[in-house]
Amino acid sequence: RFVSSHEVGHTLGLRHNMGSSSKTPVEKLRDKTWVEANGHTASIMDYARFNYVAQPEDHISEMGLFPHIGDYDKWAIQWGYTYTGISDANEDKKVNNKWIVDNLKNNPRVWFGGEGYNADPRAQSEDLGDNSVLASEYGIKNLKRIIVKLPEWTKEEGDRFENLNDIYLQLATQFNRYMGHVTKNIGGVYETFKSVEEAGDVYTPTPVALQKSAMAFLHAQLFTTPKWLLDNSILNKISNPIANERVQSIQTNTLKSLLDKGRLLRLTTSSTRFENATYTLHEMMDDLRKGLFSELTTQKATDVSRRNLQKTYVSQLGDLINPSTSTPSITVASFRMGAPVDVENTDVISEAKAQLKKLAASLKATTSTDATSQNHFADLQDRIQKILDPK
Repeated sequence: RFVSSHEVGHTLGLRHNMGSSSKTPVEKLRDKTWVEANGHTASIMDYARFNYVAQPEDHISEMGLFPHIGDYDKWAIQWGYTYTGISDANEDKKVNNKWIVDNLKNNPRVWFGGEGYNADPRAQSEDLGDNSVLASEYGIKNLKRIIVKLPEWTKEEGDRFENLNDIYLQLATQFNRYMGHVTKNIGGVYETFKSVEEAGDVYTPTPVALQKSAMAFLHAQLFTTPKWLLDNSILNKISNPIANERVQSIQTNTLKSLLDKGRLLRLTTSSTRFENATYTLHEMMDDLRKGLFSELTTQKATDVSRRNLQKTYVSQLGDLINPSTSTPSITVASFRMGAPVDVENTDVISEAKAQLKKLAASLKATTSTDATSQNHFADLQDRIQKILDPK
């Protein structure tokens, strides 16, 4: 019913509204009475397939777990199909615009948040609530409940662990979605479509506190090896240990996303535009380095996932500083479309060099009693030296 209703919405002219779910406060997703009456997203045109925030103790029924037609959908049909009787196109446009302004004042849940192609973390596929950090923490609680039951729930006579493999991969994929939802907050820019009659700016920064909490979340939930996902009672039945585990791929891809040129340049330009109202490039890079290399302070031994992640960090900064000569030039237009950008003459390169120099100094001053960790730290020093002085 959800899918067919969504597709009928398209036949009636409705676009995806990926920002709709952001108009629901996270805690309302656990409020049985409220969520069953209003739905976990205000639009069935969002990609918000199920309420992963709800916890078992909330006792929420299917009415609060699956999407249904919401406030935005009813309003969008009313706006699109109500006849004004005005023949002049400009006058008709003014009336339609006034309807939007007036209805948004009366009910913020009728907001159209775009289709998720910009840097606005409120408009994402498969996300829920007004705070992706909190929503994802609830989602992970549910994944931890599920994983311990997978062998029992997927068991079927004659099955050669195909069921277990399929569902474990889906669980890891869902975990990866949460990482993406949170990561988009860092360097995020809200885009709130407005007409001149409305107060406020169209472009505003994602609040600093939310960006910083996103970074803290990634360190706690992902970059610190999520050992609960590395359940050997499952992996020993579905995965030959000849390559990196799925968890390492999620860690690496998320780190590369954080160090993407477009995101780093957006942090720089946002600092210029919004000044103290946003997370600066220097703050973000400092927080990332300190979290990724916390062992240099705690003196704890590194594990294989952390070593892989730390090497990736150094190599990514190396790619920023010494890019491949085959990289094509990038135009302003392609930057707007989300393509990789040229950061050669920006503060991004200066910051990358500064971070590697700080890391090299910390590595030089650290001695680990764990032989593997110490070898790893020495290797990182060699790699950094080669990046900063490639002669």
